[in-house]
Amino acid sequence: MSGFFCFVAMEIRAVILDLDGTLVDTSSEIALALDTTFSELGLASLPRGNVEALIGRGVRSLVERALIQVGAPAQDVDAAVERFEHHYARILGTQARLFPRALEGLRALHAAGIRMSVVTNKPRYFTQRLLQRLGVEAFFAGFVAGDDGIARKPHGDMLLAACRIMGVGIESALMIGDSDNDVRAARAAGCAIWCVPYGYNEGRGPETLACDRMVATLEEAAELITGKLDPGPSPQQRRPG
Repeated sequence: MSGFFCFVAMEIRAVILDLDGTLVDTSSEIALALDTTFSELGLASLPRGNVEALIGRGVRSLVERALIQVGAPAQDVDAAVERFEHHYARILGTQARLFPRALEGLRALHAAGIRMSVVTNKPRYFTQRLLQRLGVEAFFAGFVAGDDGIARKPHGDMLLAACRIMGVGIESALMIGDSDNDVRAARAAGCAIWCVPYGYNEGRGPETLACDRMVATLEEAAELITGKLDPGPSPQQRRPG
């Protein structure tokens, strides 16, 4: 599906946003919480880049894969997750920042009457607290989180749940994310997917993302959606291969 097709064949009434790596840069806090956890457990720390590549599948997956990387696969994962969540809760929102032009994008979409929601594999408590601390919770009709009991991304169920919250059909929604997880979830749900190039994507480059369009910022996405920016003759991001 091309970006041009999205404009011609559908009216975007709602936007579903990924959180970590798309809306908010959370990597410094996650890396610090993981480093503190591993230090407490007597384990080596991971470089920041390695931690960023682990973001996106939820807390347990992040901790479990991090333990494997430092050569401690036999470590009690439940105990490590508990300590990570303890440390993360303590620093949440102290270093995390909205990505550049993200706030402007949210304001533009809100002003245009576009409904918005967040879909993330992050636990609900952390998600809500982070949005509150960054002062952007009010922009969203709601959010769907990783511990809501819904099949997580890359399944499409969370996106469908977000559309129910926003009161729109999935065919009128656009997903904006930063990873293959987001692309696969959008394809499974049946909605268009745009990606930003600055996210985590599990350490892979943005050129690997089989999205409908690549947008430099959320503000650019908002300008395209609201018609303030010409989409151009060939805006699509083709599937690799």
